Amino acid sequence: MDKELPWLADNAQLELKYKKGKTPLSHRKWPGEPVPVITESIIQTLGDELLQKAEKKKNIVWRYENFSLEWQSAITQAINLIGEHKPSVPARTMAALACIAQNDNQQLLDEIVQQEGLEYATEVVIARQFIARCYESDPLVVTLQYQNEDYGYGYRSETYNEFDLRLRKHLSLAEESCWQRCADKLIAALPGITKVRRPFIALILPEKPEIANELVSLECPRTHFHSKEWLKVVATDPKAVRKLERYWSQDIFSDREASYMSHENHFGYAACAALLREQGLAAVPRLAMYAHKEDCGSLLVQINHPQVIRTLLLVADKNKPSLQRVAKYSKNFPHATLAALAELLALKEPPARPGNPIIEDKKLPAQQKARDEYWRTLLQTLMASQPQLAEEVMQWLSTQARAVLNSYLSAPPKPVIDSTDNSNLPEILVSPPWRSKKKMTAPRLDLAPLELTPQVYWQPGEQERLAATESARYFSTESLAQRMEQKSGRVVLQELGFGDDVWLFLNYILPGKLDAARNSLIVQWYYYQGRVEEILNGWNSPEAQLAEQALRSGHIEALINIWENDNYSRYRPEKSVWNLYLLAQLPREMALTFWLRINEKKHLFAGEDYFLSILGLDALPGLLLAFSHRPKETFPLILNFGATELALPVARVWRRFAAQRDLARQWILQWPEHTASALIPLVFTKPSDNSEAALLALRLLYEQGHGELLQTVANRWQRTDVWSALEQLLKKGPMDIYPARIPKAPDFWHPAMWSRPRLITNNQPVTGDALEIIGEMLRFTQGGRFYSGLEQLKTFCQPQTLAAFAWDLFTAWQQAGAPAKDNWAFLALSLFGDESTARDLTTQILAWPQEGKSARAVSGLNILTLMNNDMALIQLHHISQRAKSRPLRDNAAEFLQVVAENRGLSQEELADRLVPTLGLDDPQALSFDFGPRQFTVRFDENLNPVIFDQQNVRQKSVPRLRADDDQLKAPEALARLKGLKKDATQVSKNLLPRLEAALRTTRRWSLADFHSLFVNHPFTRLVTQRLIWGVYPANEPRCLLKAFRVAAEGEFCNAQDEPIDLPADALIGIAHPLEMTVEMRSEFAQLFADYEIMPPFRQLSRRTVLLTPDESTSNSLTRWEGKSATVGQLMGMRYKGWESGYEDAFVYDLGEYRLVLKFSPGFNHYNVDSKALMSFRSLRVYRDNKSVTFAELDVFDLSEALSAPDVIFH
Repeated sequence: MDKELPWLADNAQLELKYKKGKTPLSHRKWPGEPVPVITESIIQTLGDELLQKAEKKKNIVWRYENFSLEWQSAITQAINLIGEHKPSVPARTMAALACIAQNDNQQLLDEIVQQEGLEYATEVVIARQFIARCYESDPLVVTLQYQNEDYGYGYRSETYNEFDLRLRKHLSLAEESCWQRCADKLIAALPGITKVRRPFIALILPEKPEIANELVSLECPRTHFHSKEWLKVVATDPKAVRKLERYWSQDIFSDREASYMSHENHFGYAACAALLREQGLAAVPRLAMYAHKEDCGSLLVQINHPQVIRTLLLVADKNKPSLQRVAKYSKNFPHATLAALAELLALKEPPARPGNPIIEDKKLPAQQKARDEYWRTLLQTLMASQPQLAEEVMQWLSTQARAVLNSYLSAPPKPVIDSTDNSNLPEILVSPPWRSKKKMTAPRLDLAPLELTPQVYWQPGEQERLAATESARYFSTESLAQRMEQKSGRVVLQELGFGDDVWLFLNYILPGKLDAARNSLIVQWYYYQGRVEEILNGWNSPEAQLAEQALRSGHIEALINIWENDNYSRYRPEKSVWNLYLLAQLPREMALTFWLRINEKKHLFAGEDYFLSILGLDALPGLLLAFSHRPKETFPLILNFGATELALPVARVWRRFAAQRDLARQWILQWPEHTASALIPLVFTKPSDNSEAALLALRLLYEQGHGELLQTVANRWQRTDVWSALEQLLKKGPMDIYPARIPKAPDFWHPAMWSRPRLITNNQPVTGDALEIIGEMLRFTQGGRFYSGLEQLKTFCQPQTLAAFAWDLFTAWQQAGAPAKDNWAFLALSLFGDESTARDLTTQILAWPQEGKSARAVSGLNILTLMNNDMALIQLHHISQRAKSRPLRDNAAEFLQVVAENRGLSQEELADRLVPTLGLDDPQALSFDFGPRQFTVRFDENLNPVIFDQQNVRQKSVPRLRADDDQLKAPEALARLKGLKKDATQVSKNLLPRLEAALRTTRRWSLADFHSLFVNHPFTRLVTQRLIWGVYPANEPRCLLKAFRVAAEGEFCNAQDEPIDLPADALIGIAHPLEMTVEMRSEFAQLFADYEIMPPFRQLSRRTVLLTPDESTSNSLTRWEGKSATVGQLMGMRYKGWESGYEDAFVYDLGEYRLVLKFSPGFNHYNVDSKALMSFRSLRVYRDNKSVTFAELDVFDLSEALSAPDVIFH
């Protein structure tokens, strides 16, 4: 007898749970709840708000001349009704009135149906398709536009408003004959409606899918394509659905708010839910390109069918939530998941990922390989955790899919390790303290809160520094009242943050650079002509007059209300910011009230550090609110404030959030008394996150020498048991510090499938129970702090096996969607990772920004920093130099800077010490044994590794494994060879540019560093012997005493190839050709030619630029006048030390001097045409923003700086 199908039948009616407050679009089969009765009329007030702004109707300019006479009559009637009683009017008049009032409220249609009937309401909605109100900046101008085929996009054509779509609800509830009459009206109106609006008619008549099926083939202009996408909601014909695959840009199945890019869509989720309810599993294929979005994905993840999980699997690599949905689905519906995986893996060529973004051809093989590995891992995990699944789904699979499952079933199982011999295991893996019956817990004490006066402290000079910033100086020259007298109120409102142009506000208004905006090429390119002047004249909004009155009268609530509800508010709730530099100039009480209300409303702001430096402790209530809403951004501000209210939030950060641990630590140690007073009572409450955070913060104080203060504060409760109990808790050993509640293992935790750590003593893998204990210890990780037992584990287990285990754990975490709560699986790489881990992680870090995972990439940089091995730092340096993502390069450089400072080095000095030997100090390390074949590696003149076989024949590429190779030796040798090749490529790409930069920037090394870093270093020596070095006195790093090269035997030889000795106190550097005489350069060139030495970069033949006497005494260089270069050539100067500072200038910094190269007409860096020609204008040198002569500059530094423009303008 056949078994019951373990998933839904293909024709099953789907039963879905909907988000709170969300329901599908209605249908006559599922009409839903009845419409509530409207008790307060909306119709009677339609359009009356216009009179509030215009006072009299005659003050409004009406424009609607492009309408027919019938329409003009209806519009005139609607205008006459504004401010008057509204009797029953023709449907066209009602449509005009609703359009003038810009009222899209669904309650308005409900009232129309309630008063005039559904057929009348249908006529109103039809009429609404022909009229739209245009945007006008002047509130006293109303322009109405007739909707015809020539009007382009049409009125809200991408999405449909609540008023129009509400008709679908009423039609669903109507009795049959009424519905038929309304449907006939809609169908009859269809030919006259502009093509871009016709899909709307199909959308409100889902019971007649033939309308949608026919509209799919309707020819229409390209500008109207987007509205056809809505036909996907109701179309049923397979051919029509296939044609609709080309329409996707409006993302119709996702809810969104309005933005500059698109209208709002409040019906995406409802439309998706309706489609699935009405068409069942037949609707799933058309949702493939939307399946990675939250609204669509949240519905699909509830449907138990292989077709659904197949769709989710195909889009799983699009984003993190998609991976998490697959993990959730596989847990809830393992049978369907296994079936889909088997069918996908059985295909010779799996289907491409649906929708956008399209994967580039060159990246396709890597994406397909990663996807295949992901599917196989997921299948193996399911079969390992639930062995019965394969048998339970086998009968419903294709022959090919059965073969896939059978291949896994027939594979030899991994040996089960359940040894009871614990003699070689560390104590922590045998009897961990949290599994002991005797646990040390805090006693329960009822302690009343202590009061402690808040304090504020600023570092000496800090308040003065904040007051001297550009924005503070610009906005503090006068009070806000005086500012409003000198400027118009609208300009001050614009400065305060009102308006729709956030970019211009942040880049020009807030820094006080409004005048610069007029001349900015970026602004001119970004805005239409006259827009900048329009903005500079102040906030131009219908609400501006009311806002100005409120600002003058100090009516804060009115201002905040306008901020939240003005015409632009729907575009900016998370973007616009209050200008606190300007608010600080208000009367003190008003400024403080404003600050408090801004934070109660969770608004954004800028200039908060200056604001707090002015208002001090009085601003603390608002600061506490700001910290609760935006702790990450506000944390640096609270360091200046000591308050017991801050202690617990800071302690929670100290416990849980690694990114801000340093700031939390700084606050706790800066305000120990406030910390102790607030947190001691919490330690003795019921075990919770708060009590653990409190104890952890107090333990930090105790460890940092604040024991006496803690005892003093504890004694303030005048109880003898408080300090004794607290001291006992603070003195607990590190092995006894773990959470009160043991975190549950996540769903992706399947350690039996991963590489197991092995013991150093006997090479035995740890037992299954030990793996669970390791997992528990890892889950104790909080705020980047590992449980101390993990360090003990490292002393007992082989490092490479721990690294392999950590990598498998990390991979499983990623494949589960990288859940943030289980971030410990990522952090484990920093604890157990080795050199191989660093290489593999770097590959992923470089790829993550392109996959939209920039935050994870930054976390990866942090993990490389924490790995505490030189290979990880080498990879970090490589990322800082070679990553495609500029923010990633900058972040890597910041991490390197921290490492360098901790070691007392500069970044360049750290980079010098990170060059690996690459095995050159061990001859065996460059030999690779494949069994019958042996290979060796040497390095060419560019430091690239070259592979030779045992016959000394150069290989074109890394050899592949062959059947006759040794099965044990060959894979290990190949892995080492690939690692060496990758490391060498990275090192050479970074080393040679760094040495050339050292020549350009006059870097010098002590003799001891020169020996250790260059002469005796086995890899760097290869390039050291191909350069000319110089000896310089310590007090004159530009005065060349003698030049030499490093011979193959390690001797130092001069231009005559005679050995010389180097003075012990001398500095060594790469000699610049301008430092050598012509004769010396000629002798060294001949010497290099005789020995066939190839320099790694231009040194003797380096391009040099010397100024004439007249040019040296000038402050402007004009030798390239009349010459031009392309934008691409200019951008290439960035690799020679120049930086693109402005639209029409490049700059080059030389200590306290700055060279500024000007060209015209300039170019926009966000829209670069590399072939565009730029004409040289001038080159000047500045010091302290004042022009000086070139004679003040070092001649060698100037030559290096000018060599790049000399090439491109030559």
